[in-house]
Amino acid sequence: MKRGAEAAAVRSLRRCPRAGWLWLLLASLAVTQVAASPESEVEPFERMRQALSSLNYSGVLVYSHDNRMETLRIVQRVTNGRVQAELESLNGPPRGMKQDGGQVTCRLSGEHLIAVAQRALGQEGQDGQPLKARDLAPYYLVQSQGQARVADRQTQVVGIIPTDALRYGYRFYLDTQTGLPLKLDLIGSDARTLEQLMFTSLTLDPETPAPEAEVVPPEAGDPPTFTPPEHLAWTFDGLPPGFALVRAERTLDASGRTLEHLVLSDGLAAISIYAEASAGEGLQGGSRIGAIHAHGGEVAGHQITVVGEAPAATVAAVFSALQRQEGVTP
Repeated sequence: MKRGAEAAAVRSLRRCPRAGWLWLLLASLAVTQVAASPESEVEPFERMRQALSSLNYSGVLVYSHDNRMETLRIVQRVTNGRVQAELESLNGPPRGMKQDGGQVTCRLSGEHLIAVAQRALGQEGQDGQPLKARDLAPYYLVQSQGQARVADRQTQVVGIIPTDALRYGYRFYLDTQTGLPLKLDLIGSDARTLEQLMFTSLTLDPETPAPEAEVVPPEAGDPPTFTPPEHLAWTFDGLPPGFALVRAERTLDASGRTLEHLVLSDGLAAISIYAEASAGEGLQGGSRIGAIHAHGGEVAGHQITVVGEAPAATVAAVFSALQRQEGVTP
């Protein structure tokens, strides 16, 4: 049986149906807020948020990754502001996901149901604050990339482009009428499409009107920063630019061992760090599943597993930056 740190990382690597970013973009963006501003390229993200949190719809999607193609069916209903959605695979082993308000449940072939808190799938800004496009600078650029037709509907194409090779980029094809994302691309540092999700058919409930973008007034001052807990036993020296600690928590695994979980973010991408007292087991070196990379090894007598949807070099750099503080009682 895998030890706690590696097992937790494997669960992150295998988030159902196989893509953290897939459900992040289809479901969690429903509650991700992008501040409106005079720039024309920002307003579509607010429309997208509203569409994902208010529209009733169903459709069939194609998900392409690692030279493989999967077909998925999604159904969403919104009642009194509560989002209920179901995503299921139509080929291969039975897999699915259900969202009911703040709870997401995954069903993996041959495994028990795994219920995870909605925030674990990145349904807010990674620091717990509403995501704002301006906060992505200087590490990402948001730009309009024209129009295209998807699922027989006209879309506006918006790109989130990284300014270095340490993070992935994204391309959204947003339905012109509703703001719903109809096609989503995950772009590697070499400009190659790593993963792609696209509606092939879409049915909108005629009883739910297309959402209208609302103006969100800017907040005064900077958002509150994350304050690490006093018991935090880890520090960093030389993190990749833009990444900072946004979450730290301590739990017990199934065997009663202490497992520390840290989350770093640059405002869009998230990288998780799992740490536990070492017993000579666990991931050593690098590993990957699709666009998600992991790196493991021993640091100060602890098994460390770093996992995130970022280039391998970025994940390895986070591992190298981790240091144990002396004198901190776990």
